[in-house]
Amino acid sequence: MILSAAMTIDGKIASKNGDPEISDEEDWKSVHKLRTEVDAIMVGKGSILKDNPKLHIKYYDHNGYYRIVLDSNLSIPIDSNIITYEPDTYPTIIVTTENAPVDRIREFEAKNVIIIKSGSGNEVDIVKLMPILYGKGIKRILLEGGARLNWSFIKNHLVDEIRITIGPWMVGGKDALSLVEGEGFAKMCESPRYCLSNVKKNNNYITLYYKKEKP
Repeated sequence: MILSAAMTIDGKIASKNGDPEISDEEDWKSVHKLRTEVDAIMVGKGSILKDNPKLHIKYYDHNGYYRIVLDSNLSIPIDSNIITYEPDTYPTIIVTTENAPVDRIREFEAKNVIIIKSGSGNEVDIVKLMPILYGKGIKRILLEGGARLNWSFIKNHLVDEIRITIGPWMVGGKDALSLVEGEGFAKMCESPRYCLSNVKKNNNYITLYYKKEKP
């Protein structure tokens, strides 16, 4: 799994009011190029509810990919762009839990959305989810999640690569979201460690590429 994000110099992925406009056009082109190299893109339901993205690929020729949304209670609108926009090119998978309403599942399935149940609690069990996706041929996933979703995958040591673009701002704010939120690790030795594999500079932007350090 590849975690991809843009952040400010001080590590924020949005301002205190939720403004996420950090990337410039060149960075977006780089992101879309990366999207052509994966089997799926994954986000949380918060991204859908807030921005209603298409999660498609621009600028480059491609064969499409899966769009995966983690939504434990199937709360995203049935007319979201990820449901209605070019479903043949970008089939959508919604991952939910065993507690999801049956009627709601049927509503999405009627739109040709693939429903996967993973976990019986209040949240999707991402550890159980990964082999299910692998069994469907989804082996390389681009995670474009928010701070909470990023933490879920970092916490479980599921992120193999990281692509971080640092934009030329210092936005501050204790309520502005950082790249990774959650409870965090108590000790550095408990957290996954990454090796810097590449650095690219574009005007006032810098993109850092990391790969997970092998034990």
